[in-house]
Amino acid sequence: MAGRVTIVDVAKLAGTSTASVSYFLNGKLEKLGKPTQDRIAAAIRETGYVPNAQAQALSGKPTHVLGQIILDNTNLWAGQIQSGVESAAREAGYQIVVCGTNFDRETEQSCVEKLLSLGVDGFIIQPTSNFRAVHERIKRAGRPVVFFDCDTFDLSTSWIKANLYDGVYSAIQQCIEMGYERFITVAAPPSPTNGQFRTRFERASAVSDALSANGLAMEQVDIDHVGPSVADLRERFKYAISPAHRTLIFVQNQWALGRVFQALEPSRHLIPDRIGILGINCAEWTDLTTPSISTVIEPVRQEGRMACQMLIGLLENEDNKPRQEILACHTRWLGSTK
Repeated sequence: MAGRVTIVDVAKLAGTSTASVSYFLNGKLEKLGKPTQDRIAAAIRETGYVPNAQAQALSGKPTHVLGQIILDNTNLWAGQIQSGVESAAREAGYQIVVCGTNFDRETEQSCVEKLLSLGVDGFIIQPTSNFRAVHERIKRAGRPVVFFDCDTFDLSTSWIKANLYDGVYSAIQQCIEMGYERFITVAAPPSPTNGQFRTRFERASAVSDALSANGLAMEQVDIDHVGPSVADLRERFKYAISPAHRTLIFVQNQWALGRVFQALEPSRHLIPDRIGILGINCAEWTDLTTPSISTVIEPVRQEGRMACQMLIGLLENEDNKPRQEILACHTRWLGSTK
């Protein structure tokens, strides 16, 4: 059938009314005889008819579709979150529609409106700094929401996050106890204009506080997806690292560890006795290098899975109260620290 198939087309082919088709689509089969049900089902198969999501939303009928909004869906961390969300949704009979905001507040607002128009039952959101406005909009629409990887501690909302501060602080403290004397941190600088500010600031604060508590200082090397290059980092480390002092390099961004490790190629023989390396959330490959690389690990997949379970709990039990969860991080110590 050419063009978009409507409920009218289905009714005509089935030889019945649009009201009867609507009853069928909404599961009110007691209003229809078995022959009518069979004709409608056959007409839907023949035409390929897809119910209008907006109409379903207006009817108040659950769609069993959840909307997920994430800041950046291009990295490994996002893939792990998504794996957790999808596994919990699939087990409960829900599907996920994912939107990426690229850290932009206007895009985030647009995603919310689009998902509302699609009739999603609820939201799982990694928010930008526009958290409160987004929460109010979804609340007015009568949909539940669970935030993840966020800095809100509002007990009237449901949220889940990893305790990055304690995880990083503990790892740095253990490196100090191993005997590392100098500390270089390689990190993308935090920007308060996007949703990465919280995690970057939390990591940086943990390093600074742990070192300050022990009377130590750190050298900061800024990095982004463009630079500094491997060659530039190698030159920087040549002057920043002295074999006379045990030096720990903490790479705070998952995507930067490979570049830093390449830059240290000429100094591999000094790892871990004179140079230590510590990454974050890179457990998938850091045991394959020589030496293997120690890394702080967030329970990312668990965070995604629990966020989805929390939302489904809100949907399926109206008496459920807002819930908050903070997950512990741990460090996987391998050959790059000693």
